[in-house]
Amino acid sequence: MLNGKQLTSSYWPGFILFLVALAIGLSIYQDYGVSWDEPIQRGMGRVSYNYVFNNDPSLLQFNERSHGVAFELPLIILEKRMHITDQRDIYLMRHLVTHLFFLVSVFFGYILCLRLFKDQFLACLGFVLLAFNPRIYAHSFFNTKDIPFLSAVIILFAITQIAFEKNKRGWYILMAVACAYATSIRVMGILFAACISLFFIADIINAIRRKEKTGKATGNFLLFITVFCGILYATWPILWTRPVFHFKEEFQALSHIYWSGFVLLNGVNYPGDTLPWFYVPEWFSITMPVLWLFAGLTGFTWLLVSFFKKPGTYFENTPQRNFIMYAICFSVPVIAVIALHSILYDDWRHVYFIYPSFVMLILFALQKIATGYKRKIVIVLCILQIGVTSVFMVRNHPFEHIYFNQLVSHKKEFLRTHFDLDYWGCSDMQSLEYILAHDNADSIKVWRSLDPVGNNLGMIPATSRKRIILVDSSDHPAYFITNFRNHPGDYPYTNICFEMKVLNSTILRVYKLP
Repeated sequence: MLNGKQLTSSYWPGFILFLVALAIGLSIYQDYGVSWDEPIQRGMGRVSYNYVFNNDPSLLQFNERSHGVAFELPLIILEKRMHITDQRDIYLMRHLVTHLFFLVSVFFGYILCLRLFKDQFLACLGFVLLAFNPRIYAHSFFNTKDIPFLSAVIILFAITQIAFEKNKRGWYILMAVACAYATSIRVMGILFAACISLFFIADIINAIRRKEKTGKATGNFLLFITVFCGILYATWPILWTRPVFHFKEEFQALSHIYWSGFVLLNGVNYPGDTLPWFYVPEWFSITMPVLWLFAGLTGFTWLLVSFFKKPGTYFENTPQRNFIMYAICFSVPVIAVIALHSILYDDWRHVYFIYPSFVMLILFALQKIATGYKRKIVIVLCILQIGVTSVFMVRNHPFEHIYFNQLVSHKKEFLRTHFDLDYWGCSDMQSLEYILAHDNADSIKVWRSLDPVGNNLGMIPATSRKRIILVDSSDHPAYFITNFRNHPGDYPYTNICFEMKVLNSTILRVYKLP
């Protein structure tokens, strides 16, 4: 156990973990394809860039105008300042920067864990859990929607803990900046602003109850609100015209996303607007390593019981209070999705931001359990779970995001026929690479089942890219590429020249056509 004076001088294990994770990321970031939504995300950044720097009003009529661009806009600025023009170089830069931001946030998470638990093992475990969750790890390269928001949330959690512990204005300003930045990536960041506001209100009430002056607590609260609103306005260009209208527009879109697609769940193709209530709970449960799943749920239950036994403890400015925010930020988004019948798709990625809260609940449970002789047992179990998960990630790289735990069958083609697998089509890059490596023709006609093949064509080096010609089925294609989205069954072709499997299910296939 570490005392307060030892904390800031004890970050070296986390820094070593950061360097190891960084070295891994730098060695593999080129292995990931372009996801379905990446060109859309980049388009959002470009429209906002033109609005900010070129006075182009197209943003005001843009379909995705109200979405936050606090991460996308800096990516476009980097692209412009570095004079990157080739599509492959653009997306490699985006993948690298997204992953670096993620790793920096994970180091913040390590600091948070060390300060809260004052236990080096739990802090290092927190780093590993945040950095190397199979699905989230792969997404940390190609998902500039959900991972930057998750990353901003981790940073916010760390700064919030420090700010309330130190009770100094400078830290409250930093907390407001972090909260506003997170909100300007995804409007759901308002939930964290609400939790922080409850902390301030609790401090004011406690001061009144103890008959102390409330001026400092009230002033800090007003400072937080002022800086939060100012930074939110500054980092969200669409708010520069009609801030209240556009913020409300984006907030309402949370529960009223228009999407006409289908998702595969338990072998049933559900329209996006008729998902069963258990969609998020099931996806979360079957894609979380089992030990972490049960530890997190135990921590959540343990915390609720403890809260109802002694609620006053959690309203004081103590470390325990942070865990109430984690419980709220883990459960409320899921409850809101169910209550509002929100349209979701692509596993639980829309609520990936609940994962940092869940990690804190995992560590909360382990700290309670790992006392005396049980600590060694807990450490051994954690190492075994990390080992099993690591073996999966290494064997299935770069498709770590197609992870399912032991709560669902891994029998031959079960996952393919029951759940969406590579729904974003990142594996299409490997399909194109195979075709180019095994066909010497100067011009190769390729038919694809879905659009991401076109996105991934840009990841092929320019000298080879021009050999691929994307055509329709009527134009005598030489190959057909599929990742089975919206068509989990086999196709009526017999010449399979390339395929890849994860957990005994095929995630991509290339047919050689007659």
